[in-house]
Amino acid sequence: MHRVTEPTDAQDHEGSRRHRLADGAEDELVREEPLVLSVHGQELLTMRTPGRDLDLALGFLLGEGILDARQRVASMRFVPGDPMRNTTDEVRVELDEAPSQEVRGRLSRTHEIRSSCGVCGIADADSILDSFPPLPPGTPRISSNRVHALLAALRERQPLFARTGGCHGAILALADGTVVGTGEDVGRHNALDKAIGQAANADIDFSRCIAVVSGRLGYDLAVKCLRVRIPVLVSVSAPSSLAFQLCEAAGATLIGFARDAGFRVYTDQGRLAT
Repeated sequence: MHRVTEPTDAQDHEGSRRHRLADGAEDELVREEPLVLSVHGQELLTMRTPGRDLDLALGFLLGEGILDARQRVASMRFVPGDPMRNTTDEVRVELDEAPSQEVRGRLSRTHEIRSSCGVCGIADADSILDSFPPLPPGTPRISSNRVHALLAALRERQPLFARTGGCHGAILALADGTVVGTGEDVGRHNALDKAIGQAANADIDFSRCIAVVSGRLGYDLAVKCLRVRIPVLVSVSAPSSLAFQLCEAAGATLIGFARDAGFRVYTDQGRLAT
């Protein structure tokens, strides 16, 4: 395999790398590198921004429905790659018991379940949500002022975006504004996974949480939130039609176009305090 070597003037930073450009100027670019996730011997490869890989792995497994609880993890460790041996970074996860055939099948399909290729033949929200328990109505309560405060909290927790302008961010917070999970990554799914994983490691009750994401909110992000039972989803951009249907069917509160000037409530206003 032909190896592409980095230019000698490239400098690594946390989550980013500084490069010399064609005109001689320098710019800081977000890092995008492979990670192997090995779950009980079953492997998949993903691209991500290095850093917080254990949070990423745990959040991914919970949000994709591979795990139903953090306690299912018997061990998890990061194994750094070795460029000299042509190996990539890896997170190795052992579960408390071997996954079922159904879970193994879900894990093998998980990277196909993206907006670029549909939902593997599942077309309606009720089918996607078939195994999800209903969300408790009216909780947590959140005010308009709190929505704006959480947007500010998201911006404050995006130092990588401030340096590069090339990554997504996500936070999880409680109704009182306490931030319990954060994530930044070149991939918007990964940013949310990191936030979910961090909160899960702190034993946070997701049913009390609000998720705030920096980009559009498609069905894939909505499903991650609903699987772990996050009832309030806030996006600075638009939701997709299927995300709307999912949140409506699940009884979740979906807020889009959350900006300084205001926001739009798409589903379930019952959690919005006057």
